Amino acid sequence: MIFCKELNREYVDSEQLFKDLREYKNDIISLKKAQIYKSCEKDVSITAKPLDYLKLSTQTKGIVIEDDYYYIAVNSTKILDSHKDLHVDGIWNKTVKEQQGKNYLVADHELKLENTIVRKEHVEMFTASIPFSIIGKNYDGDTEALIYKVRKDKVINKTAKEWLDSGDSIEASVRMQYTDIMFAVKSDSEEDKKDRETYDKYINVIVNKDDFDTEILYFWVVKQAKNIHESSLVILGSNSATGQITIDSNKQKPSIDTSNKITQPQGSTVKSIDYNYLLQNLKLKK
Repeated sequence: MIFCKELNREYVDSEQLFKDLREYKNDIISLKKAQIYKSCEKDVSITAKPLDYLKLSTQTKGIVIEDDYYYIAVNSTKILDSHKDLHVDGIWNKTVKEQQGKNYLVADHELKLENTIVRKEHVEMFTASIPFSIIGKNYDGDTEALIYKVRKDKVINKTAKEWLDSGDSIEASVRMQYTDIMFAVKSDSEEDKKDRETYDKYINVIVNKDDFDTEILYFWVVKQAKNIHESSLVILGSNSATGQITIDSNKQKPSIDTSNKITQPQGSTVKSIDYNYLLQNLKLKK
């Protein structure tokens, strides 16, 4: 049996699955774009470690890492999550330009005064291509991370400050809304030709295929997303290929390449949507 989470239905074979996905893919994409996600609620269970700046310095180049700043990776690419969403390189380029100076660093996705770690005017966002090995992952190649750069003396949350200074493992989660999604499916039907081309293009981008018990027959390629309002430090993030880039002030400073439960955020009119809601609105025929 093949279970399709998007349609909340089990299938005996892939042919009927592909048929239903073909029929409802545009509705699914529209609903995915309407949702506001916390990445910590998308259930990719991978242990994170602080980023190793020594590896960073030897394998990347571009911007000098300053030891009076924290560098916190809040999201990374090429990992397929439990919703079968795949973030690909370039996903954050637009939001870095448009949301610069507009996003807070907070604790546990709570936009409250007591949960604020760094105010938005002191958060600089950029993306960097870094080896997976730097974030303690046994995956080949690089990932593109969305990184928050904040001055250490601008951290106003005492608990967060103590945690960051301790060097202990910590994870991060981004609040996001998808704006550009493509469907990818392993179908031989002529009707699915374009989506099969997307599948063939991106299936080998996924670095965590071994995390899935069954063959990945389809997924959703997220080409662009918006970082909404904030990112958070959390105890357990969904994509734990995140965390703090640690710096030893006595060592050579590294440099890195740069590039340009679903919830309702503060001030948003977007309502929470789950897959039961999706099923109801798609009116899938049994």
